[in-house]
Amino acid sequence: MIKNATMKPKGLFFILLLSLAVGGCKKDKKENVVFDGNYSGWFFLSNKSGVALKDSVVILMQSGQFSSLTSSSTLTTGKGTYLINGGTATFTNMEAFPDNLSVVTTAVLNGSYTYAIKGDSLLLIKTDASQNIYTYKLAK
Repeated sequence: MIKNATMKPKGLFFILLLSLAVGGCKKDKKENVVFDGNYSGWFFLSNKSGVALKDSVVILMQSGQFSSLTSSSTLTTGKGTYLINGGTATFTNMEAFPDNLSVVTTAVLNGSYTYAIKGDSLLLIKTDASQNIYTYKLAK
């Protein structure tokens, strides 16, 4: 009986160790993130003085491809690809702007953004070298 009594703590220790090992193998939730859907919301450009630009925006994302359109007052379009890696979404705009003077390209998705998802809401934020902050507040 003494032999069985000493085996129980070892058995419990093994089960506890196994459960900790299995529980520690959970994948980061951001690895399987999918942005696919139609989003609408607002784009904000902020600088040290405050909000410099605010515009409505519509973005369609499907299978790593995106297209976007701002309000008719600025009429900025964008089109290209996106890739999600960890906590970053990288957008590559492929839309050509032959005359940059007639188009406000500030609201074009391009570059790396941190993101947050809450329900049907998507928040994208990027800060450039001049400390301008580009924010997209979107909902499906």
